[in-house]
Amino acid sequence: SYNMIGSSPQKKNFHPISSLNPYQNKWVIKARVTCKADMRTWSNARGEGKLFSVELLDEHGGQIRATMFNETAERLFAIFQEGKVYTISKGSMKPANKKFNKLPHDYELQLNRDAEVNYYGEDQKIQQQKYDFKPIINANDLPVGSFMDVIGVITNVEPLANIISNKTKKELTKREIQICDDSNASINLTLWGQKAEEMDEKTLPIGAVLAAKSCRVGDYAGRSLSTSFQTTVHIDPDIKDTGRLKHWYRTTEGRNVTSLTTSMGGGGGSMRNKRIAIEDIDDLKVSLHEEGKTEYFEVRATLIFCKKYDLDRPPWYVACPKEGCNKKVQEIGDGEWRCEKCDTTYPERKLRYILSLLIADSGGSQWVTAFNDEAEKLLGKSAVELNEYVQVGDEDNFRMHLESMNLKEFVFGCRAKMDSQQEELRVRVTLMKIQELDIRAECDLLAKKIAAYDNL
Repeated sequence: SYNMIGSSPQKKNFHPISSLNPYQNKWVIKARVTCKADMRTWSNARGEGKLFSVELLDEHGGQIRATMFNETAERLFAIFQEGKVYTISKGSMKPANKKFNKLPHDYELQLNRDAEVNYYGEDQKIQQQKYDFKPIINANDLPVGSFMDVIGVITNVEPLANIISNKTKKELTKREIQICDDSNASINLTLWGQKAEEMDEKTLPIGAVLAAKSCRVGDYAGRSLSTSFQTTVHIDPDIKDTGRLKHWYRTTEGRNVTSLTTSMGGGGGSMRNKRIAIEDIDDLKVSLHEEGKTEYFEVRATLIFCKKYDLDRPPWYVACPKEGCNKKVQEIGDGEWRCEKCDTTYPERKLRYILSLLIADSGGSQWVTAFNDEAEKLLGKSAVELNEYVQVGDEDNFRMHLESMNLKEFVFGCRAKMDSQQEELRVRVTLMKIQELDIRAECDLLAKKIAAYDNL
């Protein structure tokens, strides 16, 4: 049975999760859903179906996974909500597959058609999540493929990116973020799928504390972490570690932190790893001679001006409204827009910036491209807001906002790729992150350069 409405079930003695075993026939547990996995499909020689699982935590700290298949999965998927408390009975116990199940219980639940699931209401005796945090620096000592719970301060959030899986050839969505902690280490964490789409720069503000359970340890670009279907992510959780890390970050500003992820690799990481001058960008042609290869670096430079735009040629394009797509759409009439990638027609569209900017330092200048998120930071307005000037023909305010970012100095995190234009190979530079100038950090960097000469 399934009950989401009405008062909490009558108080009774609930079985501790830690006591569940295959030899018990009658039991009732009260537990919080600490992790709800996405619905997945499977197909093999015996047929096909669907399944999803939840991780459960009770007031005694016991944890167990419950898995549902096919019709039961469809019915319970809408019932189980992450963070809510339920009473559960009538399920079968099976040995836990430790290859996929990292919880400490020796068994896991399978809920079938006769399972009874009732929404209980809030119970503050049950923790929101049970963590076993390891300092970030410990990721160096953990074997690749193992899992760790981690908590750290967010220091960098990359835009959403789409890649093609080498194994399945399917398109995957990811977002790279960087976190650090008071072990004086930082690491890149890759969010995949729905987590990457739902968590953006607004939900992952710089300086907030992120807690993640069951992150997979990888050796990409040194040491890195990534989410899986069993990973849960919480921002500023109400636990003591959050306050401790926020105090540490306020007092140290994350200085003297060593990154375990040595480079940005395919789309994320620390923008502080390689500072170069603009005149050095041409030298990247040597390492970028293979089309498709990518280099990441940062430059300290002044934004001179942007390409000349006007009301007829504004600095944006018409994009698919689906979150995470952002591909260009075509108007097909009657206020409808067609996205070929999604193979869908929408009644609306988004406007997304694409700005061409000239930046310069004392040794040279470089044209760069800024896409929507970074362009919004520079202009202080969204493309939709700037389009209001276009709609009323207000070219003065339109130009004023475009010129408002001129002659300001920033630290630009950049990505460079070799591009072929009219049979000529050129380095194409995209702005990945724009940071206000931090004078203290710049002084520290200069001091390190001076110290390097002292050691010659």
